[in-house]
Parts: sequence; C-alpha cells; structure tokens
Amino acid sequence: MLARQYDSYAWNVDDIDVTPQPIKIKHINYRIFRHQIIALFVVGILCYLGSVMLSEVYVSKTSALVNMKHEEQQLLTKNEALKIDVDRLSNPARIAGLATTKLGMSTARSNIYVQADGKKIAYDGYAYAK
Repeated sequence: MLARQYDSYAWNVDDIDVTPQPIKIKHINYRIFRHQIIALFVVGILCYLGSVMLSEVYVSKTSALVNMKHEEQQLLTKNEALKIDVDRLSNPARIAGLATTKLGMSTARSNIYVQADGKKIAYDGYAYAK
C-alpha cells in the first residue's frame, strides 16, 4: 500500500496573521453586582426571620397543646371521682337510712287497709278494715 503524500495542508504558516490583537477586557458593572448581593442578603434575612417566627408559633402551639392535655387528664380524673360519689350517694340503703334517722320516715308496709263505711261490698281483691 502506498503512503499518501501531504504536500498541501489546509493552512499554510505564511497565511496566518501573527499581529497581536488587542485584548478585550469585559467591563464588569459592579453597581448591578452589589445590588444583586444586597438583594440576596435581604432575601436570606427574611427567610431566617420567617423560620424563627414559624418555630416560635410551633413552640407556643405545642405548649398550649401540652397544657390542654394536662387539663383534660385532670378533668377526667375529677369526673371519675364524681361518678364514684354519685354511685355512693345514690345507694338505696343509704337513702333509706337517712330517711329513717333524719326525717323520721318509715318504710311502707306491703298491705294497705282502708276503713269501710259498714256496708258489705263484693270482694274486689283488696282487704278493707272495719
């Protein structure tokens, strides 16, 4: 296989312009840059203050919830004690004892007698006193 000969290049050294070109310096507008930095700083401060306020609200609401749970537990305990008191005070034996000792009441008898006027009537299932 034959080797190729490269006599003509895509560019020749004689064709290159070697005169130095002036370097273009990009001028940075520092005023705009400063405004952007200040804006980012303000946004950062606002985000920080917002998070502080949210955490304060969270802490206060959590504290209120804990206080409500404590109060609920106290009320449930008091409710149970009051239920026990109601059961104890509504005991029929206690009520009958108070009625006889303090009020002078007595228990009713199971048979009731009514005084009749002397005429004999047909028996209707009740006992009448004469």
